[in-house]
Amino acid sequence: ADVVEVLEVTIDRKGLSHFYEYLASMLLEEPPITPEDCFDLIGDFLTDGMVFAKDEAFEVCEKLIHVFIERGLRDELRNSIVPKTLQTSICLGDISDDIEYDAVEDKTDTLDPMLDYDKYTGAANSEMVMEWEDAGHGKDDKAIAAIEKQIEQMKKQKKAPPSVVVHGRDADYKMDVLVNNVSIVVGGKTLLDSAILRLNSGRKYGLIGRNGIGKTTLLNMIARKEVEGFPKHLHVLHVEQEIEPEDKSVLQHVLECDTERTQLLQEQEDLLSIDESKLKRRNIAEKAEKLQKCQERLVAIEAHEAEYKASTILNGLGFPQEDLERKSQEFSGGWRMRISLAKALFSSPDILLLDEPTNHLDLDAVLWLEDYIQGLDITVIIVSHARDFLNNVAEEIIHFFDSKLNYYKGNYDQFEKTRTELLKQQKRQIEGQSRQVDHLQKFIDRFRYNAKRASLVQSRIKAMNRMEIIEDIVEDPTCVFIFPEPDMLNAPVLRLTEATIGYGEGKEIAEDVNIDINMESRYSIVGPNGAGKTTLLKTLTGSLDLMEGSYFTHQRLRIGLFTQHHVDTLDLRLSAVEQMMEKFGSFNTQEYRSHLGSFGLSGNLAIRPMYLLSGGQKSRVAFALITWDKPHILIMDEPTNHLDIDAINALIIALESFKGGLVIVSHDQYFVSALCQDIYIVKDEEVKKFDGDFTEYKKQIVEGKI
Repeated sequence: ADVVEVLEVTIDRKGLSHFYEYLASMLLEEPPITPEDCFDLIGDFLTDGMVFAKDEAFEVCEKLIHVFIERGLRDELRNSIVPKTLQTSICLGDISDDIEYDAVEDKTDTLDPMLDYDKYTGAANSEMVMEWEDAGHGKDDKAIAAIEKQIEQMKKQKKAPPSVVVHGRDADYKMDVLVNNVSIVVGGKTLLDSAILRLNSGRKYGLIGRNGIGKTTLLNMIARKEVEGFPKHLHVLHVEQEIEPEDKSVLQHVLECDTERTQLLQEQEDLLSIDESKLKRRNIAEKAEKLQKCQERLVAIEAHEAEYKASTILNGLGFPQEDLERKSQEFSGGWRMRISLAKALFSSPDILLLDEPTNHLDLDAVLWLEDYIQGLDITVIIVSHARDFLNNVAEEIIHFFDSKLNYYKGNYDQFEKTRTELLKQQKRQIEGQSRQVDHLQKFIDRFRYNAKRASLVQSRIKAMNRMEIIEDIVEDPTCVFIFPEPDMLNAPVLRLTEATIGYGEGKEIAEDVNIDINMESRYSIVGPNGAGKTTLLKTLTGSLDLMEGSYFTHQRLRIGLFTQHHVDTLDLRLSAVEQMMEKFGSFNTQEYRSHLGSFGLSGNLAIRPMYLLSGGQKSRVAFALITWDKPHILIMDEPTNHLDIDAINALIIALESFKGGLVIVSHDQYFVSALCQDIYIVKDEEVKKFDGDFTEYKKQIVEGKI
């Protein structure tokens, strides 16, 4: 307590009590003797976390050591062995996954579509925000934001186990999982409370739940074997981030997952390179024996099949054969994520954890992945916003809700039907019990003081006491998402005629492109990755000039563009309000807050640095930016990537009500089918309108007609 008190007084930042406890535990674990020692230990937290300059941070460290000496605490530090227990749990590995919770000040019945428990209307919170700022909390909030960012950086240093092939398991190897009383607390917030984790070997699970509820946290803890009671012998892999770019081929990245094969091949090469003419007869025999054992083991682990298996997986994920020998450093982050997925599939772990595996895949690759996962005999847990993908792959749904894990047999559609029916049944039971209680209570109230009926009254009181009260229904609140209505424009609005698009001579992407977009258009742009979908979007927005042909836009046309890499367009050092002020000028900040509030960025979320916001929250900032001037046409490149299924449903409802035109690039089959009337295929240097709906398009891909 003394150390925490010294930190609070010396650093003087409000709202950081649990971080002071954490810093105190660091000081107790590794006691500093000099200011330099102290700075080495907590300097990063002070400079990055508490908004101190480096020299100011060092002065704080000097002051800390001085105060420790004055109060006789330095000996206490030096002699301490066990770190102090925090009053509230902090999981460094996961705090950033659920940082949304820390921004919650209260709850309303209407939630934003990308994160549960945020207030919906910015205007409703304006007084609270102004009071919060007037009280001088802005600086403290930046301190909280920055120190949480520092912890997020520390999280990245703690990685899940790498993709590795494991050979030669015992015949009685048990791969089922049953763990009772699973509890997870992150930053003082209870994510799971006495939940049951049950996984049957070989089953494919879809893990669903609202954004920020803790799905990724759970996967991380399973992968790192941090769930108490989880079998330690199981080989678990979690695909969560792209591989680092290296001077190593794509195929080599995957093959090196089989470390035993790699070692055996190297051993074989070394043995074969030995010049027997320089060996004694006994040594020649030893070499022959070693070589035989090495080659027998290579046969046993089917080493000769590895390259074919790896190539098949990579081809299925969209890598053409000629790209397998290219260096990984030549590929974008999305393609390196595919390599990471390929490594995990190649490794065939006991349990494979996939977090949004379709985000970087085109439809061809998604369909291939569906088939591949269905054919695996391992346990797979999938977090995905893609409803069709879950319908085609999941055999059982795990619903992460109300601090529990609830299990539903069947795919996502079956889950929705079953849960809806259970909620109806529960509602009927609650209503029936309520009527019964009312009837009993009326009898008790009527005859409470009637001596002749005393025994009957007592029997009814006992009946009420014995009655097991049915719990009230707990449902996810409704998501709401609203796009502003533009003024109407008469056609034509945007038109490409006989256009050639690309990046100069010899770099043509497509020729003879003809597209006519008006305010009633609902277009889906599809095609394999790399075919030119993004190039077409750039051309439509006017950011890329035509090589040939005609480009027409209405003189009053306003276009809103949501890019797949929208985070790159944000200055993450700024708050959402500051970002809007920088882009659109110094309007009344309340107008910006109101607009951001309509996308769920209310309260202090609108004025916190954006580097702390979750992926869904950053998406909201991007939507707020592109809709500020009420665009007539929205052009969206993968808008669902950071949203959960409920949020996607809310986005669909909002876009169905949008009065302007839509042009969407998305791999989400359900999203596209719900919104788009016409499909344009970008492939083989052409942009052609498809004669049919998305279901027919998917069918033709499966049949190999496209």
